[in-house]
Amino acid sequence: MHEDLLGYLLGALEPDEMQRVSEWLKDNPEGQAELARLERSLRPLEDGFEAIEPPSEDLLARTMAAIPEGIPPTSDEAVGRDYPVTLSDVELSRESTRPTSRWNVVDSIGGLLSVATLLALLLPTIAAGRFQARKAACQDNLRSLGTALLQYVTQDHQGRLPQVQPSGPEAFAGVYAIRLHDVGLLPDDQPQWCPSMDVPTQPQAVISKPNTAGAYRLPTAGELHQLSVNQLQSVQQYAGGHYAYNLGVIGDQGYSSPQYEGRATFAVMADSPVIGRDANGMATTRYAHGERGINVLYENGSVQFVSLDAIDSLRDNPFLNHAGAIEAGVNIDDAALAPSDIPPFKISVQR
Repeated sequence: MHEDLLGYLLGALEPDEMQRVSEWLKDNPEGQAELARLERSLRPLEDGFEAIEPPSEDLLARTMAAIPEGIPPTSDEAVGRDYPVTLSDVELSRESTRPTSRWNVVDSIGGLLSVATLLALLLPTIAAGRFQARKAACQDNLRSLGTALLQYVTQDHQGRLPQVQPSGPEAFAGVYAIRLHDVGLLPDDQPQWCPSMDVPTQPQAVISKPNTAGAYRLPTAGELHQLSVNQLQSVQQYAGGHYAYNLGVIGDQGYSSPQYEGRATFAVMADSPVIGRDANGMATTRYAHGERGINVLYENGSVQFVSLDAIDSLRDNPFLNHAGAIEAGVNIDDAALAPSDIPPFKISVQR
């Protein structure tokens, strides 16, 4: 299975094989651990990859011009001839016994060009394969979460998505994961991490697993109200993993969670931007998948990869409401997503 996992990671398998390995990984912790180990071992190759400039069109002419005169070597008798030198004219045995030969210059140039060409062809293929494999694995995560959300909706008497409270300990986008886990629709009690992003250092025993010292688990919604301020802030930051969740909408009856309608353009979840600070204390924003784009899960269950350049041109920006704020949608068709620790309103009190 090691070869299948490597092919899955590089995106080198046939579509049906990719699906088979993906299904196998869902219920196989050992396979997931092995996939993570392979990913870590290949990460230096991708991180250190720099695109190699292809050879210029005049490389051959410049190379031939750089070869010293007299190659191939000729005998004294051949000097002055006005016809080409043939192999019979060359003293091959004498040339082969020389400690150094000017033929080595040509051999070296040719060898280096061959290596450069091979690397130029091979490394982009490997990097592209890893990108596609990680994007596909992340899309699988979102589809699984979308299936869980659909099951949650069918159990809710109003047919609504998980509620993000307007204030209090449950006023953060990542409470989606906790609500799914509370009703048994998210069997894994760990946050959901995107395969193309580094897993951050998790909080020390915010909520520990039974009989497992220091191991983090998702708390229940009820346990949120029993945590200290520092513990609650850690849970709010980590519970949603690397994903962004819908903050809710404001309708005729005021603020509430969105009612499920199966809309193809209403975003429910997406890869989350990661907010941090650089060495100078300036705010920075990083995106998954090599800053190329994000996966977006829509209400109808479809997952689409949207390039970062195209986000602002979408009819409904997934990370901003129609007022241009990172807050709940201003109407029932205004989808606004946010990272785990963001409340539905800037004035929300989260404790």
